[in-house]
Amino acid sequence: MPIDRLSINLIARGDQKKFRQLIESTSDELFLFALSFLRKREVAEEIVSDVFVKTWENRSELGKINNLKAYLFVSVKNACLSHLRKEKNNKTVSIDGMEDFWFIPVEGPENEYIDKESLEQINKAIDLLPPKCKLAFTLAKINGLRYREIAGVMNVSEKTVNNHLVYAIKKITATLGIKNNKNQKTSRFKQASIF
Repeated sequence: MPIDRLSINLIARGDQKKFRQLIESTSDELFLFALSFLRKREVAEEIVSDVFVKTWENRSELGKINNLKAYLFVSVKNACLSHLRKEKNNKTVSIDGMEDFWFIPVEGPENEYIDKESLEQINKAIDLLPPKCKLAFTLAKINGLRYREIAGVMNVSEKTVNNHLVYAIKKITATLGIKNNKNQKTSRFKQASIF
């Protein structure tokens, strides 16, 4: 379901069918995003569920939100950080202080353009990235968020997002041994559509 202004307005006015469509179209990626922070399935499910409940309860305020998808990602991130603060009894847990951001490994497309071994190499290369860089890369290339949306989720500038992504691509391509040769055929890694 595209999350356009009309859909947001319908949900804001109490359209339960549109809200269910929103949940169906975003819950999986929000769950995986929460899982990346928490690494506990049950807690990640509960947090995403709570975010949807709060979104429905505060639906009348949705008209003020320009990008509902980014809003949901920010809400999930904030709920995850709150949970981690409570769990660690630490008031200063933030993305900046996170030692690692666990990402859900990339899966190959159904038509299998890329073999399993190459996919494993890509996932290992992504896993070697610094946490914030890995978060930005995951949001951009796996979740499909725009720079502006990622900047909102990470609470940084779009330029910082760009820097993280440029660094990520350089590190991943170097780790995989991909050379930037314009005369060369498209590599099997580029076929994975994450570059």
